[in-house]
Amino acid sequence: MPVELLNEFIEKNCTITLMGNEHIQFTGVVISIEGYWIKIKEHESIRVINGAMIQDIKTDKYIEKR
Repeated sequence: MPVELLNEFIEKNCTITLMGNEHIQFTGVVISIEGYWIKIKEHESIRVINGAMIQDIKTDKYIEKR
């Protein structure tokens, strides 16, 4: 997935699905993007995901900024 598209998800609560298996999903707030690595906060832990492995990403609640 192009990193430029992922920048739209920073500071939003998202569900991320990885390629190859629809059962591997992570839900959390996207904290930052560095190169192809995405850092998300899940409950009380931080996870780093390879952006090249993302099949799908969606926001759980979309609130448009005005």
